[in-house]
Amino acid sequence: MTSVVVFDARGAVVSGSAAGFDTAVVTDALAARRPIRTRRATYLPVTGGVLAVAGRRAPRPSSLAPFVPLAEQLLAAPARLARDLHDSVVQTLYGISLGAGTAAELLYGNPAHAEASLAWIKETATAGLTDLRGIILRLRPETLGGAGLAAALRSAFDTLHATPGRAGWGLQLDADPAVSPQVEEALYRIALEALGNAARHAEASQVTVRLAGDDSRVVLEVSDDGVGFAPSTSFPGRLGLHSMRERALLLGGTLDILSAPGSGTVIRAALPLG
Repeated sequence: MTSVVVFDARGAVVSGSAAGFDTAVVTDALAARRPIRTRRATYLPVTGGVLAVAGRRAPRPSSLAPFVPLAEQLLAAPARLARDLHDSVVQTLYGISLGAGTAAELLYGNPAHAEASLAWIKETATAGLTDLRGIILRLRPETLGGAGLAAALRSAFDTLHATPGRAGWGLQLDADPAVSPQVEEALYRIALEALGNAARHAEASQVTVRLAGDDSRVVLEVSDDGVGFAPSTSFPGRLGLHSMRERALLLGGTLDILSAPGSGTVIRAALPLG
């Protein structure tokens, strides 16, 4: 079985499990700034850290090239979090503050306009709450706590579903497959990204998460009845779709995106049990 782990510039694990890897070799690869190949693993320095892959035979450094963008994306997560907090939560709170000041000024002189300003504050606060919950979920690796994939998905779903306006969301867990930690984490992250895109961009009234599996694979599907998009064009959330596909491919799985303008979206990930 192939194991994949990403170490940061201090040698700490960013994604995956360090079991079976030699952290001393990680340190050597970071210091040498070149790939190091042992009998069973390859340690490849990338921007911000090291991408390490192990199996029955050590993969060649060149074979890891397709996975470098995902590793670098994981290593860039702290900077991305800072941007997310600034661009969504901070800006939302600033807008609410300005709206509250405007409403206070209009309350007695122009009550009708004050009411419109208060309605805008409520709508903006709801949008900010959705963004903040998504950020918190990305920071909280539920699947690493041993509760299982179904429990982690249920927790994430319940957190997002609690936001006002999510009455049409549904969860169907037809299986709780015994998967490897790497597959569990990948599916959890794919689900979070798909739910986040549905909440932020789809304008959907119905969103459904389905989890099913058999003896050889597990299938995660997130579907919505929102505005949809043309997968071949540029759109908000496209980087997240690339990340989802890379996570699936890294573990020998597939990710299908079915969408068209006005026809909703289906994200379907199928991964081996690991």
